[in-house]
Amino acid sequence: MSATMLEREAAVARLLPSASADFRAKFNRASFAFQHGLAGLELFTIPRLARLAERILESGTPGRFSAFDAAAAGTGTKFHTMTHRGKVADTVRRLADGGVWMKLSMAHEADPDYAALLEQISDELEQLTGYPLRAETTWKTMTLFLASPGIVTPYHIDHESNFLLQAQGEKDVALYDAHDRTLLSAEEIERFYAGAGSVDAANWREDFATRGTIYRLVPGVGVHHPPLAPHWVRNGQDVSVSISIGFCLRELDARAHVWQANYCLRRLGLRPQEPGVSARADRLKHNAIRAISRRNTTDREEILFSGMHRISAPLRLAKRLRGR
Repeated sequence: MSATMLEREAAVARLLPSASADFRAKFNRASFAFQHGLAGLELFTIPRLARLAERILESGTPGRFSAFDAAAAGTGTKFHTMTHRGKVADTVRRLADGGVWMKLSMAHEADPDYAALLEQISDELEQLTGYPLRAETTWKTMTLFLASPGIVTPYHIDHESNFLLQAQGEKDVALYDAHDRTLLSAEEIERFYAGAGSVDAANWREDFATRGTIYRLVPGVGVHHPPLAPHWVRNGQDVSVSISIGFCLRELDARAHVWQANYCLRRLGLRPQEPGVSARADRLKHNAIRAISRRNTTDREEILFSGMHRISAPLRLAKRLRGR
C-alpha cells in the first residue's frame, strides 16, 4: 500500500468523538460499545491479511502466528486442549472452509501499514480517554483475530486494557465484571499471573451464562475490555475479522506484581489481601517482585513474568534433580 493510500484510509479510521463520554467515564472500569471507522479498509481484507501472515511467518518470531482447530471448542474449552493447525499463510485464505480460530500477533511489527494505523489509533484513544497512554504504556499491540463461521473463543481473561474492533463478519462478545469474585476468584487471578498455563486460569461454569453483558459486534462496532474482565466470543455465520488493540500500563503491571506476590504467599499457607486493600502492602509486594524482574524491557512476557520465572527457577531445578 502506498503512503498516499494509507493516509487516505487512515483518515477515515477514527473513533467517533460522540463516544467520548463513555471512554472517559468507563475506561478500564467497565465494558462499553462504540462506533469506529476501520470496517472496509483494505488492510483487513482476507488477501491482505494473508500477505500479513506471510510476513509474520517469514520473520521467524515464535508465537506470532497461532491457528487452532476450533470446530469442537465451547465456552468452557481450555486452549491447551485445542489442536494446532499448520503454520501456513494459506490457512487465512481457507477460513471460510470452517473450523479455524487464528491469531496474528504484533501485526504492527511485521508490516509498517499496520504500525501507522496503530499509532493513529493510540493517539485517538489518548484523546478520547483523557488517559496519558503514551507516557504510561509499557507495551502495546495490534493483534488480528480471524475465525471461521460459528467458532467459539473459550472463556478467558487478559492482562491488557483492550479495545476490540470488528472489521468483517459478526460475533457476540460476552464480558463479565472482573471485580465480582463469584465469577473470577482471587486464586484464579493469582494462577493467571503465576505464568504457567495462564491463559487457562479462569474457569467457566454454566451458571455464568446469564451473568455477562453480551455485545453484538458488526463491522464498524467495537467494545472495550477492561483489564482481567472475563469474556468469551461466539462467531456468526460468516468469516470474522477483528482488530484487538491492547495496552500494558504501568499501573496494571504494578498490580500484576501484587497478584504474583499473593500467589507466592498463598503457596506458603497464608491468605494475602487483594490489591487495593492496603496501599502499603501493595507497595511492598510490588517492590519485591519488581526487584527480581527484568528492567527496561519492551517484551510482554518479560514485563509480566520475568520475576516469577526467577522465583520458580529453583523449584524447576529441584524437580529435575529429583527426576534423576
